[in-house]
Amino acid sequence: MTAAPQQLMVSIYSPEKMLREGEALSVGLPGKKGNFTVLKDHTNLVAELEAGVVKVQTGTAEEVYVVDSGFAEVEHNHVIVLVEGATLPEALDVARERAAFEEALNRKAENSVQYAKKQHDISLRRVRLRVAEQVKP
Repeated sequence: MTAAPQQLMVSIYSPEKMLREGEALSVGLPGKKGNFTVLKDHTNLVAELEAGVVKVQTGTAEEVYVVDSGFAEVEHNHVIVLVEGATLPEALDVARERAAFEEALNRKAENSVQYAKKQHDISLRRVRLRVAEQVKP
C-alpha cells in the first residue's frame, strides 16, 4: 500500500518543454472564471485557464510563471498545467512588452475571429506588461 503524498505534485508543460515537475505546498492558477488556489487534498477538477500568472509555493520559495491560456487538471494531489506558452518574469522586457501591448490595442479586427484573437492578445499582453513592470520598473 502506498502512502498519500505529503504535498502536491505540480507539473507545468508548454508545447515546447516541461517547465516544472516537483512537489509544492500550493499552486495559484488564473482560471477562466477567476483565480483559484489548489492545496493538498483539493477536490478533483479540470479547469480552463486564461492568460495570467501561475504561482507555485514550495515552502522555501515562490515560483512565478506568466502563462498563456490552457487547462489545469487536479487529481489525487497531482496538478497538471498545460499552457500555450509560458515565460519567467525575469525574461520579460518592459519596453518590448509595452510595445506589444500597444500593438495589440491598435490592431484592426475585420471579423469576429480577428476580434477574438485581438481580445486574447490584449489580455495576454496586459498581464505580461504588468509583471514586467513589477520585476523591472
